[in-house]
Amino acid sequence: MGSQAQFEKLLQDVEPSPTSKSVASSAHRTLRKYLADHEDFRDVHLDTFLAGSYRRNTAIRPRIVDGESCKPDIDIIVETNYSLDTDPKEVLKLLRDVLGEKYELDDHINDRSVGVTTAAVDMDVVPIIAPEGADGPLYLPDRRLETWLRTNPRGHTEWATQVNDDTDGRFKPMVKLIKWWRRHHARSKRPKGFMIETIVAECMDRDDDQYPTLFVGTLEKIVSKYSTNYLVGSVPQIADPSVPGNIVTKRLSVEDFKLFYEEAKKHAELGRKALNEKDREKADEMWKEILPRIPSYGKAAASESLLTTSAAVPALTFPDRPITPQKPGGFA
Repeated sequence: MGSQAQFEKLLQDVEPSPTSKSVASSAHRTLRKYLADHEDFRDVHLDTFLAGSYRRNTAIRPRIVDGESCKPDIDIIVETNYSLDTDPKEVLKLLRDVLGEKYELDDHINDRSVGVTTAAVDMDVVPIIAPEGADGPLYLPDRRLETWLRTNPRGHTEWATQVNDDTDGRFKPMVKLIKWWRRHHARSKRPKGFMIETIVAECMDRDDDQYPTLFVGTLEKIVSKYSTNYLVGSVPQIADPSVPGNIVTKRLSVEDFKLFYEEAKKHAELGRKALNEKDREKADEMWKEILPRIPSYGKAAASESLLTTSAAVPALTFPDRPITPQKPGGFA
């Protein structure tokens, strides 16, 4: 037993708050304008745009640690006029030096980005190049590999929107449910972020319109689809939907995959028991073990219709170009 209303209420609860979206919006607008106007950086600056889970509307509320809410994590792409012949370390150093004039930076030197921290948000700023023009392939630098790697953040956003449309708006809520589940049961750092999105896209039943069975069915499909990988000790090779030849799970270790798989199997079995349980209180106990903060059956809203749910939050819109900071009405 499990009701649509329980899952709708949980989705509302795990959504980033209006305050989180507002402060994050202000922070990323300010940083983008700073880079566009900087006297040493504006000569190499072409464009900036938002990427990542906030842009794709697949983010969930920040963690609560010791009673305090963590900061949102925002991804910002900075397009420069450098070429493939430019040393990736040089580009990352310039970006780090420029950002360091205004912002506090992470002590850790990232391989592909510059980490910025403010009182309101943490931002991962990624420089890219488009050597064949705006309509050509994009590349990001890798300090460790000393090369440029293909990427397509706008393509990822378009892909997520298309999958969501193809599933009548259920894909992004399902991603949020799986992210929420994984947050509370993760035994390793990966998979996360876009890896989770591609796993959900591969494993969710695109015709099921009821969240309880859709959630459990997704976990069960993970278990069945990747069972051979688990048994032989390999990682599923999930193709990047927007970068031909790229594998999304390339940086997922066998050990991390096994830990993820084991949790999926454990909770797929428990979730199926919860669906079959006739006693509402017993079913509630099972659901709360799988998905912390899910409301009890009795406290959930009466409406069960997916088509009228407010949990499937409309996609947020974001400017692709830096603009003058202003009071935001949402995360835009």
